[in-house]
Amino acid sequence: MEKNCLKSKVWISVLALLVAMPIFVVAVSWFFPERELWAHFSTILLPNLISATVVLLIGVGVGVTFLGTILAYLVVMVEFPGRQWLEWALFLPFAVPAYVLAFVYLGVFDYSGYVQVWMREVLGLSGFDIRAGSWAIILTFVLVFYPYVYMMARASFKRQKVNIIEAGRLLGTSPLRTFFKISLPLARPAAAAGLLVTLMEILADFGVVSLFNFDTFTTAIYSAWGDFRSIEVAAQLASLLVLVAFFLIYFEKKARGQAKYYSSDVVNKKPYRAFGIMGWLISIFIFSVFMLAFAMPMLQLIIWGWAYSSKELNVRYTDLIISTLVLTVSATLITVSIATILALPNHCKKNSSWLKSVINIATLGYALPGSIMAVGLLYGINQVSAVSIYFGGQSINQIIFGSIALLLFSYISRFMAIGYNSIKASAEQIKPMFTQSARLLGVSRLRLIWQIYLPMMTPGILAGGLLVAVDVMKELPATYLLRPFGWDTLAIQVYELSAEGLFERAAIPALIMVLFGSVLMIIFQYLDKKS
Repeated sequence: MEKNCLKSKVWISVLALLVAMPIFVVAVSWFFPERELWAHFSTILLPNLISATVVLLIGVGVGVTFLGTILAYLVVMVEFPGRQWLEWALFLPFAVPAYVLAFVYLGVFDYSGYVQVWMREVLGLSGFDIRAGSWAIILTFVLVFYPYVYMMARASFKRQKVNIIEAGRLLGTSPLRTFFKISLPLARPAAAAGLLVTLMEILADFGVVSLFNFDTFTTAIYSAWGDFRSIEVAAQLASLLVLVAFFLIYFEKKARGQAKYYSSDVVNKKPYRAFGIMGWLISIFIFSVFMLAFAMPMLQLIIWGWAYSSKELNVRYTDLIISTLVLTVSATLITVSIATILALPNHCKKNSSWLKSVINIATLGYALPGSIMAVGLLYGINQVSAVSIYFGGQSINQIIFGSIALLLFSYISRFMAIGYNSIKASAEQIKPMFTQSARLLGVSRLRLIWQIYLPMMTPGILAGGLLVAVDVMKELPATYLLRPFGWDTLAIQVYELSAEGLFERAAIPALIMVLFGSVLMIIFQYLDKKS
């Protein structure tokens, strides 16, 4: 038994630490400082980067928390016209990449867009600059990232016992007071978890901030690498983002530690009914969010795409779709396989703080931007090559740089947390009595996994795989930096065309991405209802 546990610990540790390698490599970059270039960044650029990033985090954080929580509460606790289809429709913006929503709104509301042309020609107004300030980029992020808070808060509200709320009503408590005193405190840990993921996504974003010409840490990382040709400074800037990410994770865990979930079986009974004028006002509010975040951008993409479909749809798009699918399917299969191995019930893990720690480290990748993953991997390979050359060996740069393996590794490291958390949730529902009965019958570990664990973990594996696939397909920074020469994807095509202001031409690859993502999210919703 001890020998088997030792082997299990070794294999799990090696697997987890390999996945977490980019995190360690970024930290090592501080041993090789470039003082002059770093002095330039720290004195001239860093203050503005910090203030812009803080404004973005606070603005989007408040927006997604408010919108996601309110929407989740209304669809779970209130019966109103159209509730059933709006409840699942609010998930669809998750399938829209942030940079797609950004270029649609830029194309519509920029100086040459429909809105400002109409304002000048019909109303005689001078218009506005959508790129001025931070309000437009904050609104874009709120519309595209609220599903994170909505998804988790909705699950929490569904687990809350209706009896508690009905007791408050019997005591004469108003619906608003019940929400703030009972429902919201119970859902706070879930909303905080959704907020954390949102803030991680904002730190990771490159497409939206570059389209809006809004400088953040991510754009500075690209500047240090692309403009100043310094991978060391890029890695050091990335490490500062790592510190911010770790701080956010620590703060969220501390907040969770003060709150507890009180769960019960999901019930369909709604404690409140809103019909008449109030019901329709709620429907209009939720429908308006759906229109702004998904329906209207989709309609605009269809209009643009239809006008250019005859010119744009060619053999090149077949190659883009194939490249995107190959990367998405490959990364999803590998990520889910590793996540399943790490999440499998194992009595050795229960008594091993070391295994728990290395697995936690392996799942921190989602807190890091794709740009950090790329910088960490390239910096690590560069240092390994330098050591190899120093001892008379050959450089491995030409072999590794620009390979699909490096890009897949970045996907696996970054999105491991999504697959692992989903699969782990299913694994935790397996009752210990199954394992104990199998041991008494002398069933081997392999047969136990194949006949008991995997069938019972299948819903979590499928759900985790779908979420990983959506994120891999949308990933821009890591793909942009690490893709092999000539290996463009739909995400790259959307970004390059929209960055040049060719919004109509960018509509076709964006539509294909949103269509794939929407299908995956509909399947995810189906699995969520079945579980």
